[in-house]
Amino acid sequence: MWTDDEDAQLRTLVEEYGMKKWALVSSKMENKGAKQCRRRWQNYLNNDIKQGGWSQEEDWVLLEGHKVHGNKWTEIARMVTGRTDNAVKNRHAVLVKKEEKREEARTG
Repeated sequence: MWTDDEDAQLRTLVEEYGMKKWALVSSKMENKGAKQCRRRWQNYLNNDIKQGGWSQEEDWVLLEGHKVHGNKWTEIARMVTGRTDNAVKNRHAVLVKKEEKREEARTG
């Protein structure tokens, strides 16, 4: 669980040290590891990350990326601007479920 104060501290540290030095950033945080800091930044605090609905174009890029890269979510996320690897993986699961339901409805 992250507090508002920890989020503010993380923002300040990322501003100071950048988004590559997670071990250094986490050394300044109490009880937070490098991976926790990186994930918190990438999934919640980074203003460059899109939240909310996906466009048809984003879905298409994701599906095409999956054809090329398989389950390499980080590679696919580089193709879908503003989406994290975790968001890409989750969206792919949603799209697969939708397709399975369509198939099921067709074949009855």
